[in-house]
Parts: sequence; C-alpha cells; structure tokens
Amino acid sequence: MNPRLRVIGALAAAVLLGWITWQTIHAGENIPAQRTQSQTQLSGGSANDKRIDGKSWSLDYDTATLSPDGSLAQIYHVHNGVILRDGKPYMHMTAQHVSANLNVNDFEVTGPVSFTEIGGQRRELFTDQAHYSGNDHILHLDHPTVIHSGDMTFHVASAIVNFTTGDTKFGRITGSL
Repeated sequence: MNPRLRVIGALAAAVLLGWITWQTIHAGENIPAQRTQSQTQLSGGSANDKRIDGKSWSLDYDTATLSPDGSLAQIYHVHNGVILRDGKPYMHMTAQHVSANLNVNDFEVTGPVSFTEIGGQRRELFTDQAHYSGNDHILHLDHPTVIHSGDMTFHVASAIVNFTTGDTKFGRITGSL
C-alpha cells in the first residue's frame, strides 16, 4: 500500500479518535441542571393519616413543613390532635412539635404534650416525648409521665397504650400524690 495513504489514514483515525474522546468527555454539558425541590411551608391547617381500614389520626396545627415528596412532616403547635380507635375519636392530644412519617403512619411527639382520653375513664397523660405507631395502634410514652385518672395522680417512668385493645401498661411508679 502507498505510504502516503497510510499516513492520511493514520491521521484520519487519530482525528476521529480525538473527536470521539472529546465528545465523551463533554457529553451532557448542554443538559440544564435539575431544579432542586424545596420543602412546603403551611400555616394553619390539619394533617391526618389513614390506614387501609380508615383514618388513624388527625392533627390541627399552627405551622407545618412537608418534605419535597410529602412523606415527612414537621408539625408545630398542635392544638387539637385526635387519635382514633375503631374509626372513632379515642384520645385528644396537644403538643409543641410532631414529626410525622406519613409513609409508615406514625409520629414522634416532643415538647410539652398531653393526651386526654375521650369518654371512658377520662385519663390524662402529660409527658415531654411520645411515639405513636399507627400500624399497630400503640402509643409509647418512654419518658416520665404524669397520669391523672379520676381523683388519682401518679408518676410513672414509662407507659404503653394499646388503642386496639384499650390496655395500658405502666412502667415503674416513681411517685404518687
């Protein structure tokens, strides 16, 4: 083969290889940057979550922040929260702050929080932290809790309230009045 054609072929291959390399390195530069989603801020409203068999809880609040996908909520100043049992209001709640995970139907409560039984024994529970699991309807009060029931007031290290059965289990009693 002609040496001149070999040189021209080698130069053409080098140029083609260089062009392919440059295109590979700079691929995607003209694609606009993805816009970041921001959180949603809400003022005054109601948040609730449902299970397959109906509504599980509802919280009236002053302000709330939702994650971009709407699955997580930071809810502030809950003044009229209701936890349901068999589709009916069972316990009223007020709280300073609630972190709700709407995907798994549960929430964490912090700050001064109170739970008041609607009807029944009209028990009142006061604590600073609680966790409600909507899938199994259990309220966990893992911090010291003050309980008022009728004329009795007592302090417990922890408590668990099962909304399905209505059972309440108390931890160690730390004091009584």
